[in-house]
Amino acid sequence: MNLKQSVATIMVVLALLAPAFSTAPASDLALVGGTVLTATGSPPIENAIVLIKNGVISAVGPLSEVSVPAGTRTVDIEGKFITPGLIDTNVHLILMTVPEFFVKYEDRLVDIALQSAQVGLKYGMTTMADSWGPLEPLLEARDRINSGEVIGSRVLVAGNIVGLGGPFSSYFMGSWDLRGPDMRYGGWVHPAIQKRINDLWEAGAGPELLAMTPEEAGEAMKAYVAKGVDFVKLAVSGHGIAPVEPLLFSPAAMKAMREAVREAGIPFQTHTFTVESLRLAIELEPEMLQHPNVMNIPWFAATEAQKQSTRTSIDDIVSDGIYCGLMAIPSKAKQEIYTQWDPAEHMDQYHLNRVMMSRAPYVASMPIGKRVEGLRVWLDSGVKYTLATDQGPEAADLGPVAWGRLGRAHFERLEDLQDCGESPADILIAATRNGAEAYGLGDQIGTVETGKKADLLVLDADPLADIANFRKIQYVIKDGRIVDRDALPAIRVLDFDPEAPWPF
Repeated sequence: MNLKQSVATIMVVLALLAPAFSTAPASDLALVGGTVLTATGSPPIENAIVLIKNGVISAVGPLSEVSVPAGTRTVDIEGKFITPGLIDTNVHLILMTVPEFFVKYEDRLVDIALQSAQVGLKYGMTTMADSWGPLEPLLEARDRINSGEVIGSRVLVAGNIVGLGGPFSSYFMGSWDLRGPDMRYGGWVHPAIQKRINDLWEAGAGPELLAMTPEEAGEAMKAYVAKGVDFVKLAVSGHGIAPVEPLLFSPAAMKAMREAVREAGIPFQTHTFTVESLRLAIELEPEMLQHPNVMNIPWFAATEAQKQSTRTSIDDIVSDGIYCGLMAIPSKAKQEIYTQWDPAEHMDQYHLNRVMMSRAPYVASMPIGKRVEGLRVWLDSGVKYTLATDQGPEAADLGPVAWGRLGRAHFERLEDLQDCGESPADILIAATRNGAEAYGLGDQIGTVETGKKADLLVLDADPLADIANFRKIQYVIKDGRIVDRDALPAIRVLDFDPEAPWPF
């Protein structure tokens, strides 16, 4: 190919990508004729108009009360439904549970984060909070999206889970050699590479903080916050330390770090896995508790004393108004797949077979009814919960992981909640308004109200009739711009299909 042909090819590619990467100012827009689900708790507004000016909702109401200014671009959405954009409060833009990922893609982490943010936006997540990942690549991706250079979901970055090690540490893949074929051990990776990757994730907020005095830990937290994180997630308990996750910090050290985050004015949340770590976390007065219902000893196997401790903690959480990124949401659909999985039908998928069969006994040992009962203890309390999935991208070239695939896991989580008895109206609020408020953004996003950013979804069917209708997206709108979903992801590093059925 000669120079002229190369230039022509580049111009064609740029022309194709232009809609997805447009940085032109948002035009005035009117969405006319749909039903608005505001996520405020108010009744739906039928036959409505949503006016958008400079990326902000300027008016919402029925046709009889709102007029469309001259010159406004009008989109007829009669018969469709408008909701706020979805907010996932626990995602990982850069994640694979196999060591080869970190070796092969070490120099592409920023692009992977951008690809993930674009996949998320395509499938309705207008805001994604990354609660564990490599700080500098994530900050760069966030800033490129915020500047308008690249389109993507609004990204909030925590970086490391403060106190834990990186991917090759004993807190993550460093312990997986003991867990069977479900997770592949990373010990074969050269120590220099392991350290380089771990350092990138820990960013000065790793296990070294565990040896510090409270005063030193507080200063270390101030230094970490100064790097530009949007929120902080503190490890009250460990991660990956079998058989029971230990407590990590003294109460004095945690208090010093909490005060440093409070002074910075950014949200503070915690990582817990035991009843005692949950109690200690609540005493820190966090804005949010990540996966507080995930326990080393699950509800159906807990002692009465452990259950009572959990109930007391839940009462305190409700009283204090702390938001909860509930995980351990039982999936009746996945339970059925596990129980019906026949390895003879998947002989050409050796690794997937091993993963599914290694998990099947564990799944079978956890009665779905008892698991739902444990979740309902939280939901029936009135706790303010959010959409939290732990989802991340995958790399088809590195084999299946059968976990929470980015682009579909949030739909699955919404549907699982509905299957566990939650009303679609409550799930809608959890996945939008509560997520915004948990990150201190309730005055900007999360509901369809005048003065809020125009982060919206237009759906072909009513999610209040069936939460699965969130999959039926007609338009994604972010900051007042209609997203060209067909052009996303425009940045493609990893090969995975968000629309493939689980576990494929």
